[in-house]
Amino acid sequence: MTAPLAASESTAASSPPGSLWRRRLPGLGLAAALAVVSYGLAMLPGLKVVGPLTVALLIGISLRTALGLAPSLMEGTRYSARTVLRLGIVLMGARLDFGLVAQVGPRVLLLSLAVIVGGILGIRWVARRFGVPEKLGTLLAVGTSICGASAVVAASSVTRAEEEDTTLAVGLCGILGTVGVLFYVFVGPLLGLSSAQLAILSGATLHEVAQVMAAAFTWGTSAGDLGTLVKLTRVVLLAPALVVLGLVSGAGGQVRYSLKEPPIPWFVIGFLAVGVLGTAGVVPAAAKGWLSTASVFLMVMAMAAMGLGTHLSMVRRAGMRVVYAGLVGFAALALAAWGLIQLLSIQ
Repeated sequence: MTAPLAASESTAASSPPGSLWRRRLPGLGLAAALAVVSYGLAMLPGLKVVGPLTVALLIGISLRTALGLAPSLMEGTRYSARTVLRLGIVLMGARLDFGLVAQVGPRVLLLSLAVIVGGILGIRWVARRFGVPEKLGTLLAVGTSICGASAVVAASSVTRAEEEDTTLAVGLCGILGTVGVLFYVFVGPLLGLSSAQLAILSGATLHEVAQVMAAAFTWGTSAGDLGTLVKLTRVVLLAPALVVLGLVSGAGGQVRYSLKEPPIPWFVIGFLAVGVLGTAGVVPAAAKGWLSTASVFLMVMAMAAMGLGTHLSMVRRAGMRVVYAGLVGFAALALAAWGLIQLLSIQ
């Protein structure tokens, strides 16, 4: 943590609550407004497969580059990028349905587990070979292996990654996922797979739910439903992945045991708790829908705020090595999934 940021947080902690919220409101309001705009833009045909999270990030970066960020907005945007983000992760638990694991069958579940475990370990290894910093490589691996931007922003809080790393990983997952959609749609029929297998391949490897739907529904309604189900199974598996990350993300890989900083961060515990309550039927279906919508909105707000705090110079500092690592990692993941689908005779 930089000294100015630490000083800012110390001052915020000692300020009267009313004064603190007055300083936060302008930045919070701007982040919320950009979230609304991002939802609208994400409905456009060319941006639908990217999703509002990535759109919000790009809008925030563009505004920061063109206009800068006024000091009066900093307190609220920082709060959005951290606290609002973690609240969004907690509410994202409403999207979980652990019953999906039983629905997809053992072979598809095995495929999803292999993609996630192999993807995280393999892409981290690839990132190291390209000289990508460890935390950025971890975010890229988690986002590619599980569920894109949502997984990146959840993992960033667990691993305490810098906002620059989170921004880069989210942007790259959005780009790679879009490239993946185009590849599967145009080249997929040449891969020797049935429509159902192509849908499973899309659900097992593409980053965002919208990307999976964009690809899988081109092969029919049944294929689209199957691809979406496989993708949602990966989303469910984000929960145990975050638990593992929480256990190993301390200094030197040591588990943290304290009430303030448990080995699994509190917001991950909240995320799991909401998911369990929803799966058990304690949370009504209508409420789950509202909570899920609220979680995405809060996370879009957080991504807009991260964009507002981002300098384009970070891309130049990171270099093309990050892009190459992400591309090679995603290609290897897709190739491995293609081989597993045929090896396991998944139909």
